[in-house]
Amino acid sequence: MKKLLSTSLFTVAISFLFIACANQPTTSTIISDTSMLKASPFKDGAHYYLKKGVNFKNYNNIEIPAIPIIKSDKKDASLDEALLNSISVYFRKSLLSELNSVVSKNSKQGTLTIEVSVTSLGKEFKDLKFYQYIPVGLALTALKRGAGFEDKNLVIGIALKVTDTKTKEVLAMVVDTDIKEGIKSDQKIKLSDVTPSLDKWVKHYKIKLQELLDNKHSNL
Repeated sequence: MKKLLSTSLFTVAISFLFIACANQPTTSTIISDTSMLKASPFKDGAHYYLKKGVNFKNYNNIEIPAIPIIKSDKKDASLDEALLNSISVYFRKSLLSELNSVVSKNSKQGTLTIEVSVTSLGKEFKDLKFYQYIPVGLALTALKRGAGFEDKNLVIGIALKVTDTKTKEVLAMVVDTDIKEGIKSDQKIKLSDVTPSLDKWVKHYKIKLQELLDNKHSNL
């Protein structure tokens, strides 16, 4: 009986975890060749590409198309079209304002196009600890998750590609992820849950753009 119960629990655990693994973020179509990316020295998990010798002083204007958002948690009803649109508009408006404030003083009349995509947005479980891979621990973890007793993370991924608007040459690319911990399984996601991550990215890339103009760094 104990063996049967153990086997049943293990089967439930494996099934649950396979379902969780299948719900991975969709890759962005903005960046087609990820082999060009290398690890960022500023943040674990972030990767970037920067064209050697690019001079951002040649540009005094930045354009950003509408920002698409991919839901990684398809079943989360709180991530509705109204919220996704609000996130997209907020992020685009912030990036346009802050990044243009950096380049607008340049004397050259070039324009940059920055394509941005939120490549994943949704609640996801934390990575398993080593002891949770033990059969009993695995089963208990799966049952807790299935019952909604374990908190999740709010995971937000972005991809960003900078091109010369006139020549279409790719000048820079970035992929990054930010995580907000302690989200309840049934918690409804609001704009205020997402904006801290967006604000963090806007501030970071505003600083990096200014440093590139000042020749202080050669990475993102």
